[in-house]
Amino acid sequence: MNEEQAAVVEQVDVEAEKLENGTLKFLSFWDINPTEGKPVPVALQLFQTKYGGKIEYWPTTWETRYNDLATKVLGGDSPDMFSATDLDLFPGKVAAGMFDPMDDYLDFNSDDWSEGAKQINEMHSVGGKHYIACTSTSTGMVMIYNKRIIEEYGLEDPAELAYNNDWTWDKFKEMCYEYADPDEERYAVGGWWYEPGMILSTGVPVIGMDDGVIVNNLMSPELERVQNLFLEMKNAGIMYPYAEYEWTVKPEWIGEGKTLFYPIGRWALLEPDLSVYGEQDEIMFVPTPRDENADAWYLTAHGGVDAYALCKGATNPEAVAAYIKCLQVQVNDESVQVVNEEQLRTEYHWTDEMIEMDRYITELTNAHPVIDFYAAVNTDVTDLLSNSIKDASYNGTDWYSTRESLNDAVQANVDAIYG
Repeated sequence: MNEEQAAVVEQVDVEAEKLENGTLKFLSFWDINPTEGKPVPVALQLFQTKYGGKIEYWPTTWETRYNDLATKVLGGDSPDMFSATDLDLFPGKVAAGMFDPMDDYLDFNSDDWSEGAKQINEMHSVGGKHYIACTSTSTGMVMIYNKRIIEEYGLEDPAELAYNNDWTWDKFKEMCYEYADPDEERYAVGGWWYEPGMILSTGVPVIGMDDGVIVNNLMSPELERVQNLFLEMKNAGIMYPYAEYEWTVKPEWIGEGKTLFYPIGRWALLEPDLSVYGEQDEIMFVPTPRDENADAWYLTAHGGVDAYALCKGATNPEAVAAYIKCLQVQVNDESVQVVNEEQLRTEYHWTDEMIEMDRYITELTNAHPVIDFYAAVNTDVTDLLSNSIKDASYNGTDWYSTRESLNDAVQANVDAIYG
């Protein structure tokens, strides 16, 4: 953080007292502390300067993070904080005794929570006890495109369509069919994040949560409708053919004019060099298109939230609460928002157009965030569904066959939680 930005942050009043123990032990596959050359996040700067805190990073891997946590909890060597950004710890990992509720340390009725964060927190609560603290909500999937390519093919600007509420499934399909030509090695969409984002745009997750009770939605008409869309576009030959390219993705095709949209998490745009998508002033993104048949514009919050959980047996829950409060300030304080946006410009070379769209997407997501719990029940449900919900899109498998083969096993796993 440069001196000017640090001075702005220093003026922010968080009504904080120095922690008796400022060390917060964080078990994760990523570090909150910035790597060399990366800017210091505002919340971390506040935690360090206002509370006298520091983040002690306990490294793990994505694949082993829960096993490592369970080992430490059982061994009496618990970390304090765990990332809940993947939204896959409730209810399964809570039931397994890995996490404690956070209500003794945070006021979940406070106005300091954003609208979207409050909704996410309530989705992860039972009996009035909250098991994650989500402080900010934006979509976990954006669709990157190249403005020059859009202009060259005479297509409507997706950003303008989005601002006018016209960025819909129908408009998206229309653009994809108009642009794609497999004979010219030109495809509509390529990227791993497309299907989950489109599924949740219906507002109905594969596995949902209703008042703390898990709900299996495999037989829902909404899921059938989006899967039929996947199958239609797959059979039309306009989607990026993963199998023909050894199941690798090609983000560089956005700038080369071979793929129209590249769906991926917003995090992919937080790199100093975005030239893989084209020249800097050509790069733009939009949210998942709106489902015309849904009652609102629903956007997936997976990967777009800033959320943490309190580990069972944590020795410093006060430090966890202090860091959460710093994250709230980062979201709510206007001067801090100015610093955040300036970092996007200077460190990641975002244009004003990108920043404006980012604000708009955050506003949309805060109004109607939606998440899927299929990865949070147990590993059996995760294994059953993670690839199957993409089968129509990747392999041209009809949804009727897929859901019939899955439904009984998924329902049995859901029922077992309550039986």
